[in-house]
Amino acid sequence: MTWPAFHAFVTDPWRRSSDLRGPHRAHRPKPAGRVLPVGAFRAIVAIIVVVSPLLAGAAPALAGTPAPRVGEPDTARIDPELRTLLSDVTAAGVPGILVRVQDQRGSGQAAAGVADLATGAPLQPQARVRVGSITKTFVATVVLQLVEEGRLGLDRPVGRWLPGLLRGGDTITVRQLLNHTSGLFDYTADPALLSGIVHNRVFDPKELVATAETHPSSFPPGTAWEYSNTNYIVAGLLVESITRRPLGEELQRRIFRPLGLTDTSLPTTTGNLRGYHAHGYVPADLAPTPDGRPFDVTGLNPSHAWASGAVVSSARDLAHFYRSLLGGKVLSARMLREMTTTTVETPGDPKVRYGLGIERVQDRCGANWGHSGAIFGYQSMAFWNEDTTRTVVLASTIHPAPAPAGTALATAADHALCGTPRPRNP
Repeated sequence: MTWPAFHAFVTDPWRRSSDLRGPHRAHRPKPAGRVLPVGAFRAIVAIIVVVSPLLAGAAPALAGTPAPRVGEPDTARIDPELRTLLSDVTAAGVPGILVRVQDQRGSGQAAAGVADLATGAPLQPQARVRVGSITKTFVATVVLQLVEEGRLGLDRPVGRWLPGLLRGGDTITVRQLLNHTSGLFDYTADPALLSGIVHNRVFDPKELVATAETHPSSFPPGTAWEYSNTNYIVAGLLVESITRRPLGEELQRRIFRPLGLTDTSLPTTTGNLRGYHAHGYVPADLAPTPDGRPFDVTGLNPSHAWASGAVVSSARDLAHFYRSLLGGKVLSARMLREMTTTTVETPGDPKVRYGLGIERVQDRCGANWGHSGAIFGYQSMAFWNEDTTRTVVLASTIHPAPAPAGTALATAADHALCGTPRPRNP
């Protein structure tokens, strides 16, 4: 598979089970107890049906599909083979999938499946979805803007601005938060969190950090790499501490509004999604339903993800954000160099590297910059190719994905990014 990182992500949801995390590898062995056993996960998720039956109908009714906006991409630019691959994904058990492909010649987008299993309404490619850990690029961008303004120091300890929050606050730097070299335990690996999620609890960000702090660090700061959502909860708290404004307001003021990202927001305490959106699901084998169809979790609030994964957006907005960011329109040249200074995630595998809130993945069509993510009900990816300037956003509406859908999702992602592989010479 020429898209190994994404393939690993969609075929092994236990690596990023509640995501919060993108297409990342099991880069180092996990200590016992760090990953919730599949059986326990299934039992806990099944609680949704018993204690939270309101969630099945909690998502607001879909608004009527709006007419395409002026300047919407030409749907004919999505080639027939990619459309077939999208249909393969839905045939493998994914309720809906959408894609946007954009380059210097123009843009195109398409969708397959339904936006809502209850109504059977066809999914339109302009739908809003939860984007999981793609949130991290947005948050890292704000942090780097604060560094440029002299209000933060990348290589200064976090404890300077958030005293007492972390045991190692005097040794963990802002840079180490953003590139996942802090060693902070990932709070999403604590089984108690999942119980709170399925009961639709609203979490306070400091509570998430406190959960992580009940566990030992994974390694001394700066000595290794390990993906941890705790890093970005702390980064979000840094933004709020320095700006004295809620993170969502700061994202709106600095990124969403200036770039015209009208579909993008950071809802935290409510499961309601505004505007036209796709419903998100978990498989029926994890949350049994009377009719055996996937269970609708759109109404779960995303407070457990906050700065690590709670953004809602659309393919159009995500493509515009990454093209603007990597085109030098959001950060100064100096800060963009800092963002794209990377560290190897898995020793011995230089193809996948992590910068400051952004990932570099080398595949058959070159180097791709972006992020991917998932949260219960949704998984997505957004990448920009530095050689072709092609930007691809792909999102689907079930997470964890059914096992048969893994290969279909990875194949669609690879084709969207790189096109049909050329036949090898005999």
